[in-house]
Amino acid sequence: MRKKIIGTSWKMHVNSIKDGVDLAKQIKDNLGNMDSVEIFILPTFPMISFLKDILEGSKIGWGAQNMCFAEKGAYTGEVPPQVLKDLKCQYTEIGHAERRKFFNETDEIVNRKVKLSFKYGFVPIVCIGETQDDLDNEFGSIRLKTQILWALDGLSREEMKKVILAYEPVWAIGKQQAASPEYVQNMHEFMRNFIINEYGEEVGNSIRIIYGGSVSPESSKLLMKQKDIDGLFIGRFGLKIENFKSIVSSALV
Repeated sequence: MRKKIIGTSWKMHVNSIKDGVDLAKQIKDNLGNMDSVEIFILPTFPMISFLKDILEGSKIGWGAQNMCFAEKGAYTGEVPPQVLKDLKCQYTEIGHAERRKFFNETDEIVNRKVKLSFKYGFVPIVCIGETQDDLDNEFGSIRLKTQILWALDGLSREEMKKVILAYEPVWAIGKQQAASPEYVQNMHEFMRNFIINEYGEEVGNSIRIIYGGSVSPESSKLLMKQKDIDGLFIGRFGLKIENFKSIVSSALV
């Protein structure tokens, strides 16, 4: 049985340490003892140490929204994996559509980061998804297959099972409404079957595939009723504790 996950990436929506600390305390106070759902928070790099101090001892995990593809060297502005390990990060978000668009991240870079994540003991949350142009030209399935193959290339079967795939159709990110539950379920089922065909049933039935893209308290209830949606990856709708609690409760159905 795959454990349900609710995670949130704050991007730069939380743009002060005070606001980040306040929100993290609220989440811990309300959900810090929950065992039935896996919960994680991904703040900006400078906030990680503050969240670590707040969340240590609770059931809520924390991690980074990005990580350098190299362990050390002349990469100005990047953050090496060892620093994240020192901060006791448990998760790394890899390959978000905004990283691919604005910072020219490629599937090869994603793969390098996934491998480094396992080397340093992090769970990689690998973002995949088709663009509007992919949809218009009927390339969506090819895009997803390619991204999955790159994400899992060179991993052991045990590592593959630990990867979290975050399906975020690029055309749904930041919009008023999420993709329909039926559409998301169909895509998750397609991806799971593809993984089973490529890597076997044990990997395909173990790997968790979560959905992100304008998830709201309202849409979360319908999304989490779908059998192949293992959790939700929340953006701006998770920045208020009432919304976050409501979305977490949707994973209890």
